[in-house]
Amino acid sequence: MNPRHDIPLARLENCFFEIAEFSELGSEIVREHHRHDFFEILWSTSATGNFHYIDFEPHPVEAGLMYLMAPGQVHAYSGQAPSGCYIAFSVDFFSSIMEPEFSILFNPFVNSGIRIPEKAVTPLQQLVDLMFLESRGKNDFCILLSYLKTFLLHIARLHREKNFSFDKNGKRMSQLFEMIEKHFRKERHAEFYASALGITPKRLNEILHEKFDVTLTRILHSRLILEAKREIAYGRKSFKEVSFELGFSDQSYFSRFFKAQTGYMPADFRKHIVSLSSTGNGLLPIK
Repeated sequence: MNPRHDIPLARLENCFFEIAEFSELGSEIVREHHRHDFFEILWSTSATGNFHYIDFEPHPVEAGLMYLMAPGQVHAYSGQAPSGCYIAFSVDFFSSIMEPEFSILFNPFVNSGIRIPEKAVTPLQQLVDLMFLESRGKNDFCILLSYLKTFLLHIARLHREKNFSFDKNGKRMSQLFEMIEKHFRKERHAEFYASALGITPKRLNEILHEKFDVTLTRILHSRLILEAKREIAYGRKSFKEVSFELGFSDQSYFSRFFKAQTGYMPADFRKHIVSLSSTGNGLLPIK
């Protein structure tokens, strides 16, 4: 079965920063699965009873729930748009903050969202208002960078209150996720990543358990499955090509691995995603 198209890629055209109310986006928020070449923060201030699909997994749309998404992640909304806003910014803009630890906030392996407590709403909303004013005014790079950095520092504080901190191990996790993005297709052993971080595999798994309650094996499996889903859902490659590019020498073993992790055989997963888009079962086609 041939899919209709590849996963659409949205870009920030001729700009480095964008902020808007969901209501300004109209039908753009309820589009088919798509991905970005930029970072995105989505903050809902109302519940819809529908879902936000991130990397093909459903997550609730609820008041006070914020999702931070990295470039390349696939997502779609179902049903009506919530109230709230989105903030988008380029990779170059984000790198100018000079706080590499912030990348951990956009961890693609943790997509459950950040619940914003009442005490944090006012300062975050004030920063959103300032970003709106500046982006629609002089749109100064440095001022917007300062506002965004402060906004992310507030979000980071919420992580710290959940026993997450940008300490030495937090920096290691940031480095780990960067390495996984580069090497997950070929490197599947803890020794490779632990050695690069200057620690033992046992210590690496201890830190992962402490920070995220996962093991490295689980993260690597999740990253492989995520890439497989992206390729299978709308891609034009054969299952044999996908399995080979992900480091599997045997297509049948890849299919069994995919079924064990997702509950679907590759062909069934592709049919499922295409069916969702074509029937309008919560996911509307791109205008």
